[in-house]
Amino acid sequence: MLNIGEIEYANVYPIFYELKKNSLYKFIKSYPSVLNKALRDGGIDISCCSSIEYARHPENYLILKNLSISSIKEVKSVCLFSNYEIKYLENKNIYLTDESGTSIVLLKVLLKKFLNINVSYSINKNDCDAFLYIGDKALYRFYNSEFKYVFDLGKLWYEFTGFPFVYALWLVNRGIIKEKKDILKDFYNKLVCIKANTKKNLSTLIDHYYFKGLTSYQIIDYWETINYDLTLNHLNGLKIFYKYAYEIGEIKKVPKLEFLTF
Repeated sequence: MLNIGEIEYANVYPIFYELKKNSLYKFIKSYPSVLNKALRDGGIDISCCSSIEYARHPENYLILKNLSISSIKEVKSVCLFSNYEIKYLENKNIYLTDESGTSIVLLKVLLKKFLNINVSYSINKNDCDAFLYIGDKALYRFYNSEFKYVFDLGKLWYEFTGFPFVYALWLVNRGIIKEKKDILKDFYNKLVCIKANTKKNLSTLIDHYYFKGLTSYQIIDYWETINYDLTLNHLNGLKIFYKYAYEIGEIKKVPKLEFLTF
């Protein structure tokens, strides 16, 4: 049995809808920040985890090749919401969601390295002038925002760097690889096959998926926005992100990328 972390967001529903047809896998649902810790502590074997988690604990993991949750330009589900233009956020307070790992660091990199804006961060919404949301909460607000401005972090990253942004990597806990290598290989092959075919069947998934507050068109539009590849271009963008994360003190060093091989 393979214990798999399942992110509770719309962005990976097409992947997990197909994976759940296999009885050899046990799925543990939660938010990225919770799954990061569960994989690190050995509570699960493999998960699509925050890319910053790998950079903070590279000794714990190997990466599955050619797979990620990424955006080429806009992402729609990692956004900063505000009634101020971004240049007027200087010295303002920004709320940080507790569901995220990577997106918090991405926001800090964008503000510090590219926009040269100094802000304060808080976990108390009442004190804040702008709000970082991710996943389904961000996606709902993207299409139904009560805020004057919506800043898509994936779009900003692409405008500044020209590279895709990798929000999550498929990571394997190194401690279980020897014991479960055969089932891991089978799982990896299934993932690659699902990735290759998922975008062909999005309209049929609507019959199985419901998102309160979004139309079927908006859901499909979002699924088409999300990218599941991990190409050389993605990896170059990831390395740049890690470089900036190191420079602002969010990671101890820029990690070497190590991949699981069969």
